[in-house]
Amino acid sequence: MIERSLETYFPKVVAEIKGFAVFMIDTNAIIRTWNKGCELMKGYTEAEAIGENFSILFPQFLREQNLPEKEVQLAKETGRYESENWRRKKNGDLFWAFVVLTRITDEQGNLVGFVKITQDQTDKKNYEDQLKSKMEELNNINLKLRDLNNELRRSNSSFEEFAYASSHDLQAPLRKINYFIDQLKTELGEQLNGKPLEFITRIENSTSRMEKLIEDLLTLSNISEGTGEMSEIDLNQLVKDVLEDLELEIAEKAAKISVASLPKVRGNSRQMHQFFQNLISNSIKYTKPDLPPLLQISSDEVSGSEVKASQPLAEADKKYHLIQLQDNGIGFEQEYAEEIFKVFTRLHNTSDYPGTGVGLSIVQRVVENHRGCIWAESQPGEGASFKALLPID
Repeated sequence: MIERSLETYFPKVVAEIKGFAVFMIDTNAIIRTWNKGCELMKGYTEAEAIGENFSILFPQFLREQNLPEKEVQLAKETGRYESENWRRKKNGDLFWAFVVLTRITDEQGNLVGFVKITQDQTDKKNYEDQLKSKMEELNNINLKLRDLNNELRRSNSSFEEFAYASSHDLQAPLRKINYFIDQLKTELGEQLNGKPLEFITRIENSTSRMEKLIEDLLTLSNISEGTGEMSEIDLNQLVKDVLEDLELEIAEKAAKISVASLPKVRGNSRQMHQFFQNLISNSIKYTKPDLPPLLQISSDEVSGSEVKASQPLAEADKKYHLIQLQDNGIGFEQEYAEEIFKVFTRLHNTSDYPGTGVGLSIVQRVVENHRGCIWAESQPGEGASFKALLPID
């Protein structure tokens, strides 16, 4: 059998390839062939590379780890060595490479050398590093958001505990104040007139407002605990019950309320009752002095994509019940559309429009508990429109 030189295993077509660096080394790791791709990728000409140990293609820190020798040994033992790592160009620049070192044997199975294929993966490496960096950055942001969310939950929990405890603690002294006022009025009888009567009346009005505030805080605190028991609710019947509860307020203001057909929803009946009661009460309250309140309650079925412009939190592929309440009241500047849902926020004096500033906060909390969202649209003197999205499960 005629012995073949290592170079005869290197076809001419391979020598002309430019997209991959392909070369051969002998059993002593000396470079014997060098294709066009090697010259373009690594910077060495054929004359400069042939006869050199292939370790010149490794950065110093990998040579110190004996990686060239380990590659050869593994390819010799297993037939193939494959990895991604740094490689060195003639000018000293490093690039990230995918390399395959394959064992070559003659017809008798004797080792005659190795063929090395290298692909420059620097762009891929940079992209992966950037992606990894972004993922780490995103993970850090998520961790911060989680911490903030936990802090917010603790803050909300503290507020709810404070509101609940304070409300209960305040009820006892208020009852005493009302009791002694009644005793004082009974004791004085007809002697109570003039300034003393005016002072007593003011005290009674103040305690009445405080009682309403305590009641609203307790409601908000209870609602903040979540939805609790869920059931199917016929909103038509629920709104009918709410209107019966508000019968005196409606009659006092000569309000006219029209209710279109409403859907059945799954939720907490008590909370949904609070939602409509506070929303309707709010619209009845903020009316023009010379114009009876006119309220229109309606519902429509919409997709999230239809309302996403005004409500970014809406999911485009979801279906929602859009519950709307339109009134002909005094309205407000649109810039306050988010402020009015905050606890204790009031746009008007209590002397003109009495209230605690908690009602719309209760409305918003109920909607959020039911995985929905609410917003308001208005202009001064043009009435207001409250719109709530409730997901259709």
